[in-house]
Amino acid sequence: MAKILDLISVLTDDERRKVRYLEFYKDEIIHFAGDTCTSIDIIVKGEIIMSNLDVDGKEQVFNYLKGPHIYGNNLIFATQKQYLGDVLAVSNISIYRIYENDLLSLLLNNRAFLLIYLNIIANKSLEMSKRLRIMSIQNVKKRLLLFIDMKCKDNQGTYIIKSITSLAKELSLPRETVSRALSSLCKEKKIEVKNKCLKINKNALDEL
Repeated sequence: MAKILDLISVLTDDERRKVRYLEFYKDEIIHFAGDTCTSIDIIVKGEIIMSNLDVDGKEQVFNYLKGPHIYGNNLIFATQKQYLGDVLAVSNISIYRIYENDLLSLLLNNRAFLLIYLNIIANKSLEMSKRLRIMSIQNVKKRLLLFIDMKCKDNQGTYIIKSITSLAKELSLPRETVSRALSSLCKEKKIEVKNKCLKINKNALDEL
């Protein structure tokens, strides 16, 4: 996702006027479930979660995004444009927001912006396919190991996490469950954890 901020860098001074810079505080709701998506948001820094309530009234986190990242692009041109859950800032965040008409103008008139935007959509589709495959795995340790492997491949062999809580949110699993699985994988010497940096060991995936 390294090219996300390039979307802004290729804009002219006049085009940059179509982009709004916004800041939100921790625990502030950016979009409510059911709101119509009218823009794409580019997270410059900070973290958000997308969540809803299950039938028992418990929060279910179905997506966790950390800047730089983009969201809303899968809804803005869809037939059903409503957010499926609340979009909540889990830290102070800053974003660039581009509304639908301005986005269309940029896509039509700035070829460099168009190509980067299409590349981001294509990469996100591939990433989503990988995540769905991993999230469908019921075995927690296997899910965790494959997720770390995916992240390591995207980050030159290592994956740095902010906390076990943030990792659990990415995996849509309870924190305690992820903590136990991490400890077990370390004892089995399948992964190494040092200063919040996760590294998968050679042959760790052979038995999967």
